[in-house]
Amino acid sequence: MNLLIIDDEPIQHLIYDKMLDIYVPNASSHTMHSYDGANALEFLKRNSDNAKALPDMIFLDIHMASLSGFDFLERFKKLSQKLIKKIEVYVISSSIDPDDINRSKAYAFVKDYIIKPVTQIAIKNIFNSNGQFPNNMALLKHYGQ
Repeated sequence: MNLLIIDDEPIQHLIYDKMLDIYVPNASSHTMHSYDGANALEFLKRNSDNAKALPDMIFLDIHMASLSGFDFLERFKKLSQKLIKKIEVYVISSSIDPDDINRSKAYAFVKDYIIKPVTQIAIKNIFNSNGQFPNNMALLKHYGQ
């Protein structure tokens, strides 16, 4: 299983990497990082017909400086129909605003809304419900950095 993390805060990427290393074997070789939602969308567009390059899951921050997570979700909604495979999105945000939570969960491809700070239990639960990363797939790290 391949993962794309979209968050404009570099420290969040480090936190995810450390947590993933605990619960997911070889997670770092299956994780891409983007610090900008627009760059991530471009990557997804370019690889729309390449199932091996596309992530299976996206961890998405809502409040980002350039392209907000909500803008990403709206653009991804249109793009997802053109992708060769289904991608699940986990919105991960510091916002506890019920409007943000409900707005995020209105998208069919959003699997869950997780409030930061992300706990090891939350990471473990995500991967328990989705399985583990297979050992034979690798992706570029730090895309869009």
